[in-house]
Amino acid sequence: MINGPTQLSQPLQALVTRALTLCEIMLPHCEAIYPFAAIYEDGKVGCLFSDEQVKYQNESYLIEQLQWRIIDTTTDSNSYSVLVYAASVQTEFHEKLDAIAITTTRPDGEENLLLYPYFRVGKKIVVSPPIAS
Repeated sequence: MINGPTQLSQPLQALVTRALTLCEIMLPHCEAIYPFAAIYEDGKVGCLFSDEQVKYQNESYLIEQLQWRIIDTTTDSNSYSVLVYAASVQTEFHEKLDAIAITTTRPDGEENLLLYPYFRVGKKIVVSPPIAS
């Protein structure tokens, strides 16, 4: 799944693989990804979504809210997490591409950003390998 210099631990690889699968399922039915997060602790995967009761101003507010939910859920634990949201990237030829952004976090707090450009081919979503961010 991960090509290039980024090597992920087994827990993060499991989270990234599941997140990308969920995105591939959701994207044919919507314009963009609704931000979500997932955690991996003691071999179990749990998904986090933002609080629907809270009014939000924009997507960056939802992402920040999820970041705080991750912190609250994983503090004082040996957990891995991913935060998934829509992004766009610009190529060296100034072409704009839709992408899936996945921020991974290890128990020691180290974070990495993976950007997966994707393309719509008919009703199918084709996800490219991650690009350097």
